[in-house]
Amino acid sequence: MAAANMKKLSCLAITKCNCLVKPCWSKCPTLTHGNVSAGSFSYNSPEFIWKRHFTYDNNDVTLDWEDADDIVDLLLEEYKHVDPLTLRFEELENMVIDTVVKKNKKKLSGRCNEGVLENIQMNWLEKYNDENS
Repeated sequence: MAAANMKKLSCLAITKCNCLVKPCWSKCPTLTHGNVSAGSFSYNSPEFIWKRHFTYDNNDVTLDWEDADDIVDLLLEEYKHVDPLTLRFEELENMVIDTVVKKNKKKLSGRCNEGVLENIQMNWLEKYNDENS
């Protein structure tokens, strides 16, 4: 009884999370994610290396304000020539909301505060300097 319930919960968790795992029991459908099927997935494939985890077709992914690297990647794509040190925190917050929520249709969760914005700004500055040096 417990094993059957565990299989049902595992199947539900895998289906809800849309993981790239092929279940070993026959009641769950084979999962696919984008153009990569669950059976042929490889961590060395270009689809995995070149794409961030939230760039697939599934737009209900929620980003937290603490996910500075993912937010910085989106900001850098949108504002390549903007020096992050020239921005006030209010402008940076508006740029994050505009880029993540409005243009990329992602949800933001958590709280935005000065520490979070400073972390985003410093990560952006590091990547900005790497690209412009």
